[in-house]
Amino acid sequence: MAYAIPMIEPQTQKRAIAYCGISWTCLLFGPFPALYRGHILGFVGMTLMNIATLGLSLPVFIFVYNAWHYHSLLAQGFRPARHLGDTGRETSAEMSLRPAADPDAYFEPPARPPAQKIRLAMPELSERLIDDHGTGVVLPK
Repeated sequence: MAYAIPMIEPQTQKRAIAYCGISWTCLLFGPFPALYRGHILGFVGMTLMNIATLGLSLPVFIFVYNAWHYHSLLAQGFRPARHLGDTGRETSAEMSLRPAADPDAYFEPPARPPAQKIRLAMPELSERLIDDHGTGVVLPK
């Protein structure tokens, strides 16, 4: 089973999806998933290797193709989207770990400082949505 990894190119904001794990699509469709993903070198390389080995290289490619595509995206400047840490802000919520004696006390502000703070990550939404072709749509405020 393969897991999707959203990738983004920081300068152009172009997005792509890489996968981690076994490529079942390569098992079923051969080199055509590489062509569908726009990985021309992968398509040509897998096709030539399959022709040269009379299809015996196909079981090898189901294990290595997703890593090959992921590393080719990294070489093009893409980075995993969740590792671009400047897109979020932190906020804190107060929560007491001890139950209150009166149930109505939950709806009133606490009289004493809370016992523990929990930090929550809140994503910031961009003012500009960018599609895969580099043209942008500006959202009204």
